[in-house]
Amino acid sequence: MVVIFGWGSGEARDLGEVAPIACPNCHNQVFLHQIHSEKRVSLYFVPVMPYGSNEYLACPICRAGLEIGPQHRAVVDQMRIGTRIFHQGGMAADQYQGQVDSFWLTMGLAPAATPAVPETPTSPASASDGSPDAIADRLEDLARLHASGVLTDAEFTAAKRRLLEK
Repeated sequence: MVVIFGWGSGEARDLGEVAPIACPNCHNQVFLHQIHSEKRVSLYFVPVMPYGSNEYLACPICRAGLEIGPQHRAVVDQMRIGTRIFHQGGMAADQYQGQVDSFWLTMGLAPAATPAVPETPTSPASASDGSPDAIADRLEDLARLHASGVLTDAEFTAAKRRLLEK
């Protein structure tokens, strides 16, 4: 009887854009993408069970990557959600720039290495205002993003929590 088994990495999944930066490898101004790869044991070339995983921030142009340690995964997920909200017009550019700078400091890079976030025409200027009307408007925007499927339940809950904690 012959048993064929092996191990290796599975397919890499692109989880989306995380944050803008000048790529350390190709020097292009890009949004690094979060890439998740799961290692699996195979039996007769059929993946049976996972035995580990890797996550990276990768440049979409040159594919150079920075490995994400377990201590940074939650921060990267939160930044990816913030980027998605910003792209959908749910966050002002100055508020997003502050989140980007804080993210890169947490990751060990100076904010000077990150490009300025462009102003978007759909970014609400009053969103950074702490007035009850502005908060209600932001909650409506988040609810609309959630209803359209842009935000998952977990992302929607996290975004509401961040908004209400201000």
